[in-house]
Amino acid sequence: MDGMEDTTTEDMQPSPQPSGTPEGRRQRGAFSWNSWLIPLLILLLCIGFVLTNLFQAQNARMLTVQTQNAQLQLAREQQQETILQNYLNKISDLLVHDQLLAKRKASDPAKIAADALTRQAFSRLDPDRKAALMRFIYQTKLVSNDSVVLNLQDVDISNAHLGQIDIRDTYLVGANMSGADLHGAILSDTILTFTNLSGANLAKADLHASDMHNTNLAGANLAGANLRDVTGLTSDQLAKVRSLSGATMPDGTVHR
Repeated sequence: MDGMEDTTTEDMQPSPQPSGTPEGRRQRGAFSWNSWLIPLLILLLCIGFVLTNLFQAQNARMLTVQTQNAQLQLAREQQQETILQNYLNKISDLLVHDQLLAKRKASDPAKIAADALTRQAFSRLDPDRKAALMRFIYQTKLVSNDSVVLNLQDVDISNAHLGQIDIRDTYLVGANMSGADLHGAILSDTILTFTNLSGANLAKADLHASDMHNTNLAGANLAGANLRDVTGLTSDQLAKVRSLSGATMPDGTVHR
């Protein structure tokens, strides 16, 4: 009986499957899959971790740059306001305490100081604040044809945002207003002799009865502008203008 039990037990043990059989191939495939699946998962986790850190670092750098740019912009705005306010305060002081409007001689210390301050301020201000400064000197009559105080010869008013501004009856001789936005501006009876208006936008501007002897109009937009009774305007100047469409010419005709 013992011999029969031993034989039966051995017969019941599973015999190894030859490697070439389907069962052998499945076992070998399962082992091969397990051998590279875990390292692959680990690799993918590492890549994900690295990419996450890179994205976070990039976002942090972008946020830092944006913060720095915002701070720089705020600092520039504050600097611009300081320049403008300092000018307004100093000129106001000259107007009140030194009777600046009564100064006519070029050698007068108050006038020399005012000219220097004006030249410096315009050269340092942005287009919007140049407009604010221009309104101030107009309102205080420092550039009025009746009381010319400031000398704007070669003063940098270029690219100023002066759309719709009313600075009629002013003395702007020799000023550099190239590239300025003067659309719809009122410049009637203004002295613009030797003024640089090259590339300026004067669309629908009112230049009625202004003096434009030797005014630089190269590339200027005069579409719809009122040039009626303008003096000193030559065909050579008009030939260099970018557009005269719909402009009222000095003789009252409308340019087509």
